[in-house]
Amino acid sequence: PAPTLQWPVAWLGWVGVERFAPLVVAFGIASAGAALFRPESRTLRALAFVGLFEVLALKFSFGKIHHLMHAWIFASFLFIGLPSGWSRPESTSRSVRQGAHLVFSAAQVALCMTYSLAGLGKLVGSAYQAAIGEVTTLHPSALARHLADRIFQTHADSWVGPSLIEHGAWLWPGMLLTVYLQLFALWAAFRPRLHRLWGAGLVAFHATSILTLTIDFNPAVPLLALLLLASPSAPRFGGWRTVAGDLPIVGALLRLRPRSWPLRSASSRRPATRPKRS
Repeated sequence: PAPTLQWPVAWLGWVGVERFAPLVVAFGIASAGAALFRPESRTLRALAFVGLFEVLALKFSFGKIHHLMHAWIFASFLFIGLPSGWSRPESTSRSVRQGAHLVFSAAQVALCMTYSLAGLGKLVGSAYQAAIGEVTTLHPSALARHLADRIFQTHADSWVGPSLIEHGAWLWPGMLLTVYLQLFALWAAFRPRLHRLWGAGLVAFHATSILTLTIDFNPAVPLLALLLLASPSAPRFGGWRTVAGDLPIVGALLRLRPRSWPLRSASSRRPATRPKRS
């Protein structure tokens, strides 16, 4: 079928799609490889972004636009702003290190925003489903129903999907955890102690999607590993109590002090003193 050229590759309609489409793909591969070997070059990073943008626009011209690589587009665009000398932190000034940290943090926020929007979409969809009397995403049987519908529509060869459908109620905590991870991903982006935890959780989510729904989101895994699992701002593990204090909702519940608990005054915490000898 004839492609519906997206605007980034509209110029192919003037020069010929069949003749220049292979050049677009070759340029995308070459620019990405060059930036991989010389990441300190801003010019090569910019070319890598342009190459990725053009290749994806060409791909989307032959079918629907999906969001499989959108996070990579955001990250590659933001990485153009890395300051000169960012790759040599031991010999750069404080302003350069701060600029590099700001760009990296912006990429983390952009990545996590995509997951938070997905979680928000699930909640909005649940509200609509509840309003019309349908089973919502938060229902105990929701994931089992979704698995059955996916396998029936696509005839996918799911590894563990059929066996999990028979025990749908046991999947409910996993469904709630998935919504929690997605919805509060943006929250985690601004709390360095949660970076590795959220990165591991979202990687596990994608692995589970492949095994059950046969939904392949492999390109997101290396980006999660780079931006969250290997986050330079994530501190060393300071104990589960410290991490739990940063969790959304859970941390607020842990900080609540029931009114029935008496507050110890400063005088009650002082050690008892022995009476002076006469």
